[in-house]
Amino acid sequence: MAIASPGTSTERGIAHDARILVVDDEADIANLLGTVLREEGFSVRVVTDSRQALDVFNGFKPDLVSLDVMMPSVDGISLCLQLRKESDVPILFVSAKSDPPDRVVGLRIGADDYMGKPFDNNELVARVEALLRRRTYAGAADRDRRQLRFGFFVVDLGSVQAIHHESVLPLTPTEFKLLKTLASEPGRVFTRDDLLTGVWGYEPGSDTRLVDVHVGRLRKKLQDGGVTEVTIETSRGFGYKLIEASATGAPEGRQAV
Repeated sequence: MAIASPGTSTERGIAHDARILVVDDEADIANLLGTVLREEGFSVRVVTDSRQALDVFNGFKPDLVSLDVMMPSVDGISLCLQLRKESDVPILFVSAKSDPPDRVVGLRIGADDYMGKPFDNNELVARVEALLRRRTYAGAADRDRRQLRFGFFVVDLGSVQAIHHESVLPLTPTEFKLLKTLASEPGRVFTRDDLLTGVWGYEPGSDTRLVDVHVGRLRKKLQDGGVTEVTIETSRGFGYKLIEASATGAPEGRQAV
C-alpha cells in the first residue's frame, strides 16, 4: 500500500502531465511503482517484459524512466546504455542490487540516480520530483540568453549547451546543471553538500557518492571534447572547483554576456 505524501506533485510545482516509464520484470513491484507515481498525478506506463521497453519508450516518449537492473530478457544496464545513445531523458535505477559498487556502475553508464529495494514510497517520489525539476530547469534556462565564456569553451545558458569551438558536448541535463553551477563561480570550492542541494535538490549528506560519480562523468566528457580552457579540480576533503586555464590562442578569462 502506498504511503501518503504531503500534497500532490502538481501542488509542489511538478508538471501534472509528466510521463514516467517503469520497467521491472517483477509485476508486483512494477505495479506498486506505478500506483505510487499515479497517486502523485503522473502519467505512468508499466512494462514487465524488458524486450518491449524500447518500443514503448519511443511511442510513449516519457519524461523519466525507472529501470530495474536484474531482468531476464534485457537487463537494465543494457537498456540504460541503449537509451543514452538516443536520449538524455532522466533515468532512475530502482534495484535490489544496491551495494555501492552496483550504484557506481549504474551512475557511470549514464543513470541520473539510483535507489535500492525495498524502497520508501516518499523517497521514491522525492527523487522522481528532483529529477523532473532538473529537466524543467533545463527548459526554463532556454529563456536565459546569457553565456559563460572561457576562451573557446562556452557554457550557453540559453540553448542549455556546452560548446567547444563549434562542437556541442553530449551532456545530460544533470551534467549541464553541475557544469553551470561550477562555472558560475570559477575558483570557488563547492562542497559535496552544496552540490547535492543545489544540483540535485537533496538533503545535505544524503548521497555524496552521487556527486563524485557525476563529476567524474563530466570531467571525462570535457576531456573527450578536447576542452583545455577549464578543469575540474578536487579539493580533498571538501569538494570540487572549476579552474580556468589559458588555452593556446584563446582569450584569457571568463565573460558573462
